[in-house]
Amino acid sequence: MFDHLRGNVLELFFGVYWVEIFIFILFLVLGFVLEQKFNFNKPRKWFLAFNGLVCQRVLSVLAYYVPYLDVVNTHMPLIAETHPFLVRIFLPNYIAESVNIIQKVPFLSFIYLLVGYGILVRYKIPEDRFVRFNIMYGIIIISFQGIFHELFINFTNVFVKNPADKSEAALLAFLAWVVIFIPCFLRALFGKYEGNTFMREAIEVHLGRDGPDFIWWDRIRKDQAPKKPKK
Repeated sequence: MFDHLRGNVLELFFGVYWVEIFIFILFLVLGFVLEQKFNFNKPRKWFLAFNGLVCQRVLSVLAYYVPYLDVVNTHMPLIAETHPFLVRIFLPNYIAESVNIIQKVPFLSFIYLLVGYGILVRYKIPEDRFVRFNIMYGIIIISFQGIFHELFINFTNVFVKNPADKSEAALLAFLAWVVIFIPCFLRALFGKYEGNTFMREAIEVHLGRDGPDFIWWDRIRKDQAPKKPKK
């Protein structure tokens, strides 16, 4: 196995042309020299801000990955035979590999809750509040998933005996969860907060205040508040 792996690594290494490596290194050196000589502050700030934005959105989307895997792991085995087209759409290869991991690791949902709420939300990691907002949203979703999954399994085992009917019931349950997940993924991707004031407040309460000068999400600074007209 190690010989095969070593062969693949060597093939990948020697498959790259040295001219390409030289051009890449030359490009990095040239950029470093120009930055030191002319001190490009604006491009550097833009580059750092852009990378920070990308990391924020990627981490926010990944906050819903484990809850989505939990839904897929529960319902997809019942849907796979009767609706293979949906499996291709909602279960690409990388998600299928992740589902295999979640099946091998027991209590992964509990680990997600423990790490997400007990460490990340509690100790405000990362500092970006939008990322922590989506982590907390994912925690709320996965908390309710455990309840509804048990209800679904017990209901289908008692009242649904036909495998085809079980598949249709699993399809309806899965699509209901998809309706919940798609807006979450889109909001995380485009940097939008939850529009429902009840859900927004419920999540913000768990996040708490970030520092003494923190302004609550539905408040404004006193110096920015509209002033009453003088009589």
